[in-house]
Amino acid sequence: MLRLKIQELRELGNLSVRQLSEATGIRWNTLSDMERNIAKHWPPEHLDKLMSFFKLNEISQLIEYEEEPPQE
Repeated sequence: MLRLKIQELRELGNLSVRQLSEATGIRWNTLSDMERNIAKHWPPEHLDKLMSFFKLNEISQLIEYEEEPPQE
């Protein structure tokens, strides 16, 4: 499963979701859904804004892959 690292990045910068929303122009509830990994999709323009805001140069700094636990 792919997972966004928004919460970790946001906490490193000591930012609330609302502060990140104001800085990026992405609605706070959209950011919250993306952060909790319940968003249905991640618009490329949002990923681009987050990469730019956090000054990231590798997509792996924003997105990681986690194996899902086996289903029984």
